[in-house]
Amino acid sequence: MANSALHKPSNSLNFSESLWLELFNAYVANSPFFFLLNACSEVNPPAGKGNLIHTSLKTTQLPDGGLDYAVWEPPGYKVGQKLPLIIFLHGGGGSQEELESLLPSISEEMAKGDFPAAIWSMPSAGRSFYMNAKDGSADWESVIVDEYIPAVMRQYGITDTNSVVITGVSMGGMGGLRIAFKHPEKFGAVAVLEPAIEAAFNWEALITSDTFYREDVYPKIFGNPVDPEYWQANHPTAIANANPRSLDDLNIYIEVGDVDDLKLYRGGEFLHRVLFDHGVEHEYRLVRGADHVGSEFMKLRFVNLLGFVNRHFNPVEEGVRSMALKKLLSAMVDDADLEPDVPLSPHRSDE
Repeated sequence: MANSALHKPSNSLNFSESLWLELFNAYVANSPFFFLLNACSEVNPPAGKGNLIHTSLKTTQLPDGGLDYAVWEPPGYKVGQKLPLIIFLHGGGGSQEELESLLPSISEEMAKGDFPAAIWSMPSAGRSFYMNAKDGSADWESVIVDEYIPAVMRQYGITDTNSVVITGVSMGGMGGLRIAFKHPEKFGAVAVLEPAIEAAFNWEALITSDTFYREDVYPKIFGNPVDPEYWQANHPTAIANANPRSLDDLNIYIEVGDVDDLKLYRGGEFLHRVLFDHGVEHEYRLVRGADHVGSEFMKLRFVNLLGFVNRHFNPVEEGVRSMALKKLLSAMVDDADLEPDVPLSPHRSDE
């Protein structure tokens, strides 16, 4: 039986929808990932800034029969050049147009030598959660994983999955985690900002703080009424908890603000604790004073994400040595008087 908190009287639901609209409008007004940009419909090749291409692929798995997406080729790119691929999934209600708003930060980091040349791409997915809908009306995850990403990889001659990184913000952070956790063999890393994930393992455990901003969307994607098993099978934290060892070769970055208006710090912290207790290596940041909206602060947070992705492609030698030493010490646990690092003891007292 689904959590009764998600089946409130109509006046409570209307309040939730009104509150969500306020937050949504604030997000549109303030987020650098939500600009409605006037990009060219085909190719926009400003001198020295690379090529921004808008295109689409045909598919029978979406109602409209196609998936629109953008691709950015960095300055100096030549056909046949081997570069990594970075997929960025936009937030709820966004589109491929938002890729353009990321390019100044990416270009700045490249110019400083702090980020490598790479192919970037962003699909348009509306408010789909990047999921296959329970009713079969749209199979967004299947299109992303089986058609869109392979098409971009073929276009740019990319065959090494370790050079493919999936990233995203908010709904795109949730989608990036889910897709990477369900298909870790297809990616070298996943790096997300403020992922829209809930702080629970199962549907029945959800509370209003996890759901208030999108109660109307759950039935459209997870079934009406919501199928608890389907929700759990597609919830990133539940996926990680069920099979943590499948993530051991995946580089993971999770970041969320501690004053996020949508309370996404709850789900981010919960996932961090689950990964930590399972011994899944990852980088987690709870950013002091960071909200779900913003411009200058979000730019700094995006640059930090770029730093993590750069270290995936260009590992710091000292860090590589330290990780190797940690693995060596972990292997010695059974042969010495050392206790395992994880899980930690419960931190709450029963008293």
